[in-house]
Formats: sequence, C-alpha cells, structure tokens
Amino acid sequence: MEILQYTPDMQEPLTQFYNRMTANVPKCYPVKEEEFAAAIRGVTTGKADKKEGGLDSETAFVAVVNGTVQAFIHVGIGQVGGNREEDIGVIRFMGYERGARRVGQAVLDEAEAHLKTFNVSRIFAYPQDCRYRFYHFEHAYLSDALDQVQGLLGFNGYHRSEGEVFLDWEDYAVTPVPSGLPVTLSVEWKDGRGQLPNCTVLAHQNGEQVGICESICGGEFSSHADAQTWLHTVWLGIEDDFQGQGLGRYLLQYALQEMHKIGYRHAAISTAWDNHRAFLFYGNCGYRTVDWTYEFVKNLSEAPTQKW
Repeated sequence: MEILQYTPDMQEPLTQFYNRMTANVPKCYPVKEEEFAAAIRGVTTGKADKKEGGLDSETAFVAVVNGTVQAFIHVGIGQVGGNREEDIGVIRFMGYERGARRVGQAVLDEAEAHLKTFNVSRIFAYPQDCRYRFYHFEHAYLSDALDQVQGLLGFNGYHRSEGEVFLDWEDYAVTPVPSGLPVTLSVEWKDGRGQLPNCTVLAHQNGEQVGICESICGGEFSSHADAQTWLHTVWLGIEDDFQGQGLGRYLLQYALQEMHKIGYRHAAISTAWDNHRAFLFYGNCGYRTVDWTYEFVKNLSEAPTQKW
C-alpha cells in the first residue's frame, strides 16, 4: 500500500473512485473528470479566503494498492458555520473501498497528522458548507450509504454533531388543496445551473408576505441528465400567525404542481434530524425517507473510546 499526496495526474482514477464510492448515495450522480477537478482545485492552487467560507491549506491523500485507488481523503483548514474566529480541521470528503478498513485507517491517520500541524482543537467531517457541489443535494452531510466511513470515524473518536434527513417523492402527482385562508399566491421563476428554472411561490395577504416555498432544480448540483427533472425544496416558511391552518401544505403542493407543468417529475426535500414536526409533515404529504446524513466532529483533546 502507498499513501500519496494528490497530484493532477491522478484525476482519472480518482474520479472513477469517487463515482464508485457514491454510486448508492441518493442524489449522487456520476461526475466527469473536469467537474471533480474543479472540486479539488484548492489542493493545487493554494490558499482560499476562509472569511468567505473557503478552506486554507487544503491537501488530499490517496491510498493505492496494487495500482488501484482504494481510499481517498480531502482535508483543509477552515471556519465552519457562523464561527469565523476559530480555525478547525475539515474533512471535505472521505471514502474507502468496503472491506479495506486498514487502508481507510491509513489515509485518515495521514490526514489527521496533517491537520494537527495547524494546532486545531477540532476536526469536522462532512460539514454542509464545505461539501462538493455535486455531492448529494443541498444541506447534505455524510450519507448512511457510506456507513463504512461513518463506522471508521466513530471508531476513531468522531461523534455525530448535526444531521439532515432526506425524503423523496418519485413520479409525484398532486392536486393542491387551498387552506381556506384569504391569501394570494404568486410564482417567480429564475434560471440557474439546471436545465429547468428554479421556482419560488409566495403567499401574500393584504400586501404582506405570509409564506414562501423555494425549490431548485437538481441540476444546480449535478450536470447529469437524471438530475434535471428532480426538484429540491430548500425552504418552506410560514409566518407564525398563519401556521397550523394548511397554508404550508398548500404552498408546497402548489409549487409541485407548477413545476410539474414545465417538466419536473420527481421531488426531494430535507429537514434537520431533530425537526420532528417537519419530518412528520413531509412524510404525510407523500414523501418517503431515503437517506439520513450526519456531520461528525472530533475533539482532539478527547481520547477515543474504542470498542470491538
């Protein structure tokens, strides 16, 4: 086994490795070499502006066994979420062939050794704001489909710190049911990366906005043809005084109907792992759970408790 630092000549086998690792991850479609190269350009181009959510001192390690890539990890130094003062270690992506635990451990050890040279106190794995654009849909962390990676992180002292559950509705069909509230709906379309436009539905009463439903094309995340007819609802919000009266369901159904008219056929939505109200609501609207995703964090001051 060889542990090598990433160089551009590894692009082809690494892209193939990434596509193998994510083949069973919901909303992960095969990527092209140039797309993957763009995602890891920070490894070869130097420093980014951490104040703008970028990473500094990025590097990637590749484990090669008998000429074949068996593990890969991409790390850097950043500042996650609203914290713009403390430097933390970041694992943007990690994968290893199922069954090759020793190889996965080797690249994780190499990456942690690199991050510790920056005197960070914590390492975050798969934070939302450092994800590859084409990895899953927005808000995703480390998927349950990569359970071998979750297991290895847990064994090495990482614990779940955040979570997001994803729900799908393939070949959806819906007839909006008005809430009975005296509201006026309007639809705004905006072109994005996808082949179909993104959609925002607004609810107004007496000239005041009381609700909003924002949905975007799966093409925002992937150039693959299969992603283009998927919509992903990224925000559904109702003013407090108007909640509990069916307006949220009406807005969501209306958005799905309008987007179906222009070519969308499948719908996805997600919510925080502990937002039981939203989870219950989406499940009863017609969506079905397809994935649980988690952010992991390791406090370097804590020794991992390993159990066999």
